[in-house]
Amino acid sequence: MSKLRLIQCGMGGMGHAWWQKVTNQSPDFNLVAIVDVVDKPLHEAGDKLGLPRESRFTSLEAALDSVQADAVLTVTPPVVHVEHARLAFARGLHLLTEKPIAHDLPAAKEMVDLAHRAGKQLVVAQNYRYSSALDKLIKLVREEQPVGAFGHGHIDFYIPADFTGTFRQKMEYVLLVDMAIHHMDLIRAVTGRNIVRVTAHTFNPSWSWYEHHAGLKLLLELEGGLPFSYSGDWSAHGRFTTWNGTWRLQCERGAIHLDEESRITISRSGKWQKDLTLEPVEVPPIPLEAQAALLSRFAQAIRSGVPAETSGEDNLWSFGAVMAGVISAKERRTVDVAELIGQT
Repeated sequence: MSKLRLIQCGMGGMGHAWWQKVTNQSPDFNLVAIVDVVDKPLHEAGDKLGLPRESRFTSLEAALDSVQADAVLTVTPPVVHVEHARLAFARGLHLLTEKPIAHDLPAAKEMVDLAHRAGKQLVVAQNYRYSSALDKLIKLVREEQPVGAFGHGHIDFYIPADFTGTFRQKMEYVLLVDMAIHHMDLIRAVTGRNIVRVTAHTFNPSWSWYEHHAGLKLLLELEGGLPFSYSGDWSAHGRFTTWNGTWRLQCERGAIHLDEESRITISRSGKWQKDLTLEPVEVPPIPLEAQAALLSRFAQAIRSGVPAETSGEDNLWSFGAVMAGVISAKERRTVDVAELIGQT
């Protein structure tokens, strides 16, 4: 099977991780052009990838005018995503975009509509779904149910992330919009239920090095009326979690835990904490993880015509929950996600 031709936009930051570990060695894609508005990361990547100068561009439009391609990967600030979607779909190309899908909900909806009208695939890089630990957690909750049906849950996320000098340092609601999008999406993936209502409180700790709110408390309602809570700080000191966060999923006959070492444990007990047992769960490896899994699924979607699991349309429920959180934090009220994304 011949490889698909890919243009990658954004070569620094997360873009560096993509080209260094994924797009440069994909069995599905050939990297035919790279794009960055800054010369240094553009040419550093080009030199290391062995791409000639005529395959390096400072705009996607210039790349599309000069290179034949099948798809675009955009690893750029969220405000750029809709512009790249307009360009890619107008030229008949498919698009894989970094999360969040866009900088606001109207832009996200426009991207989904453009993909639909062009008959092309729009996939969102929700790579946190594709790790061994989360793959097993999804199977435990949705299929195996070793302690019965899921009832309610909680995530803690505490990471001292330093994005000084990047767009995240000045980004509004940075933890909610840029990071908790992963956890909102994971909650949906693990439970198999959409988030239907959101109540959010955001804040910036006095010690934070961000210009906007790096702290977050959420109360979510899932389909079926099931509650889920979230607590996080992207400027946390002291003991920290993994990037997946630590999870407690309370079920009818026990609980499922994901800890700071990405270990999964099942706990069972009787009333009044009697007869507590802890059962470690084996986490088998999966063939492809993170961005490599995403790129593979993007290729499958292009070749089959079947939308990927993290398609733009599906992702509206994850991004819509995040945007509901922004409105909730601003207006101090609970926000209905379905109404917000037009799914009522």
